[in-house]
Amino acid sequence: MKPRELSWEECRALLSATRYGRLGLSLNNAPYVVPMSYVYRNDKIYLHSRGKGKKVEYATKNPRVCFQIDVLEENRWSSVIAFGTAHLSDDAEAKKRMFDAFTGKDMQGHSGKQFQREDLEKMEMTIWEIEILELTGREGMW
Repeated sequence: MKPRELSWEECRALLSATRYGRLGLSLNNAPYVVPMSYVYRNDKIYLHSRGKGKKVEYATKNPRVCFQIDVLEENRWSSVIAFGTAHLSDDAEAKKRMFDAFTGKDMQGHSGKQFQREDLEKMEMTIWEIEILELTGREGMW
């Protein structure tokens, strides 16, 4: 079966249904791909990473990124690639948006306690909000 193009809505549904993907970055003709957990909410992809590492360095110097997911079921496959711009931040408001997106609640921690602003400010993490500029997807059978 020839692969079929997925609609924007089908791509969004797949992004909403999965939690792991691959972040693609590039700097000075050096590509870098890293697996990451994520959540898709409000037409943005939210990621988080700890501190400053290679991916943060790449995205700071070149915020154009892509994010790829795939779903494999029996004899079917689906794949989505989102192309966009990464906005990185370590401020408390960005952390709040990320926690809201990941939990679907208002800053609830795993224990059910609500994070206070001071808690968020102390967390050493970089929040990634990827603004999607292009979304493509395909599905097929093998």
